[in-house]
Amino acid sequence: MADDDLYSGYGGDAPLAAGFAPASFGPPGTASAVLAAEAFFRPASRSGAAFHQPPSQAQMRLGTAIGPSAGQMRLGTAVAPSYAQMRLGTAIAPGTARLGTASSGDSGPRPMTSNKGAGYRSIPKGRFDPLNQAASGAVNPLDAKLQASPEELCLEAEAKVHVALEQSAQALAKGDASAGLERAKEAGKRERAVCKLRERFGLLEQINSDLTYAVAVNLAEAYHAAQLYSEALNSFTQIVRSKQFPQAHLLRINMGNIHFEQHKYPLAIKMYRMALDQVPITSRSVRNRILRNIGVAFMKVGQYQDAMHSMSGVLDAEPDPQAAFNLVLCTFALGDKEMMKQAFSKLVEVVPSNDLEEADGEEQSSPSLLNDELRQEMRARQAKMHSYILTAARLLSPVIERSGPVPGFDWCIEALTGAQHAALASEVALAKAGWFLDHQAFGDAVYVLKEFERKEHKLKARAATNLAFLYSLEGDSASAERYADLAVATDKYSAQALVNKGNIAARAGDLMGARSLFMDAVSLEADCVEAIYNLGLVSKGVGNSDDALTAFKKLNAMLTDDTAAMFQIAAVYDLMGDPHGALEWFERLNMRVPQDPGVLAHLGALHARLGDEAEALRCYQDAHRMFPANMDVISWLGAFHVKNEMYEKAAPFFELAAQVQPHEVKWQLMVASCFRRTGNQQQALLKYKQIHSSHPLNVECLRYLVNICGQLGLKSEEADFVARLRKAERQRADPRVSTSRESLDNHAQLAGQGFCHSLTADLAVSDAPIMPEEPTFQMPLSKAKKAQMVAKRDEDEWGTGDLGEELLPQ
Repeated sequence: MADDDLYSGYGGDAPLAAGFAPASFGPPGTASAVLAAEAFFRPASRSGAAFHQPPSQAQMRLGTAIGPSAGQMRLGTAVAPSYAQMRLGTAIAPGTARLGTASSGDSGPRPMTSNKGAGYRSIPKGRFDPLNQAASGAVNPLDAKLQASPEELCLEAEAKVHVALEQSAQALAKGDASAGLERAKEAGKRERAVCKLRERFGLLEQINSDLTYAVAVNLAEAYHAAQLYSEALNSFTQIVRSKQFPQAHLLRINMGNIHFEQHKYPLAIKMYRMALDQVPITSRSVRNRILRNIGVAFMKVGQYQDAMHSMSGVLDAEPDPQAAFNLVLCTFALGDKEMMKQAFSKLVEVVPSNDLEEADGEEQSSPSLLNDELRQEMRARQAKMHSYILTAARLLSPVIERSGPVPGFDWCIEALTGAQHAALASEVALAKAGWFLDHQAFGDAVYVLKEFERKEHKLKARAATNLAFLYSLEGDSASAERYADLAVATDKYSAQALVNKGNIAARAGDLMGARSLFMDAVSLEADCVEAIYNLGLVSKGVGNSDDALTAFKKLNAMLTDDTAAMFQIAAVYDLMGDPHGALEWFERLNMRVPQDPGVLAHLGALHARLGDEAEALRCYQDAHRMFPANMDVISWLGAFHVKNEMYEKAAPFFELAAQVQPHEVKWQLMVASCFRRTGNQQQALLKYKQIHSSHPLNVECLRYLVNICGQLGLKSEEADFVARLRKAERQRADPRVSTSRESLDNHAQLAGQGFCHSLTADLAVSDAPIMPEEPTFQMPLSKAKKAQMVAKRDEDEWGTGDLGEELLPQ
């Protein structure tokens, strides 16, 4: 028995795995051997190790006994040793050997010495998967998702409604009304689907009425944001009338806001009052806001007494700066000075003092507290309240006192000083100086601004900037430069101070220095329009057209309606030799100011330069109709008609030019020439005589007089004018007489200079003596004589001889 035991010597000495108990193996084929194998395999199945029975060629699957006649029975029963074969997990043909299994062979069976092949490790690595089911795609039944219950399906559908609702609210908050409305409609559809789903499952008691209310209100707000007012009102009305939502009475405020936006103020007041009646007294803040809305609606319809009543009710309940400011506006509209003072006093009282600035001074050690979101919100609110006070002071100061605006400003300053608003009092003092500037009381403005030299730096810099501007306007360059330097030294980051200093430098002729100062001002304040415009001007002055064009285009992008920037862009294009670009911008400017004579004149000049005389004529005629005294327009129109031999139309323009510039003899000569070209010799003779009476030494006029008298057969007058012509030619040849005559002409021109620059009803009257009119009798001319005069007119070249080309203005 001992020789037949193949595993003798291993059972008692070899160490056992944890959880195994030693067992004595009997001979194969006996019941004790099978029982021992059963006791050995059960703990091995729990720990994962596989051990094989030592019988010779017997193979058996774990947990199964195979009998000699191919029968099967449970482990623990006797089996025949000849056919019994056993293996862990995998069938192996008889006669084959595998690591860790027992097999028959010549060398004898190999004992099991390792349990690594079963999937065991001393340190676990990853998920326990000894059969590698994850790689084969097999799914653990425990991991399979169970079928969702009706409650879970409804909750998933509600989650989708929440997602759509949040997306709609985010889109509306960003200002995208179309996207917000689309997502709001989607949320409504999904919410109705959820309700139908609950009805189908019989879960009506679980319907979320709050979600239904939120979806409906969001849809109405989306209609309101998209300015679909009728749809929004219908949605709000359905919500308010529904008994399912008892809290919907506050939505009448939204309905009132919609009517307010539609300028239906009586309906807005009605909705506000209906909402106010349903708000409990304990909700004081909501009631005050509704009252304020009612007051604003009354102001819109002009019922200032009712508006004052509403605003006073708000102020009696709580301090509200906006309501106090509206009360000031109501009293100003009614014109009651005492009520104005009372309203302004209430406004000053409800606005707190500069506690925020004191808190900022205390917290200088922690910069993070100075820039947090709460502090930024507090600063924004304080700035808004201060703007209420400053606007009210500027509005009431000129009318609050019967004695005049100055006592009104003083009263407001005293009221602010008494309420511990020193900074606002200084602002009102600056507004007082600005009022003096608006009414051209420069001395009083200078007096007020000089008082700021002893105050804090910011106010001192602003006052110095204004003083530099004032002295610059008055032409006091030294004082202007002194205060400009003071403003820059006090606040070197003030763009306005740099602009004033640049203006002073430009006026002194230092264009490059002015350009540098303007560039510094733009670098400090990118939207300083004065600095940008002045930078373009000085760049244009120094010949840097590209920089000038860039500056003016930047200004045009900031102020699209600014006509000065558009004009400068067109002028720079014209200066650069680009008539097409200049024409484009002048046409844009003409669309903005269609009746400006200067723009029309520039358009006419550009069209004439490009060869489009028809369009140039139209522009010049429009410019002449808007401003008849423009000499450039008059001269072009006269020359155009002369060029096209329309002398009858050219004569009125030259006559007007002669009235505008009575001491320019060329215009009168051109009028006479027009008469002569049309064959009206008598009228031409009278005109030349009139010119000769005012300019007796004009050689051209005398030559034409000699010529016309000869044509008309006036021998005596011809001889007289010939003598005068020779005398005038001798005097022109004598330099002493010529110099004396030029001095006399200059004296006469200076004497009438002021008259030449204006066009009044008296322009038709000339200061020069006019010769007595000759008889209206005209010698009848024969047809041959008329034909001869026409031929003579063709031979007489316009502007030839001593007349010179100056008679045709360019």
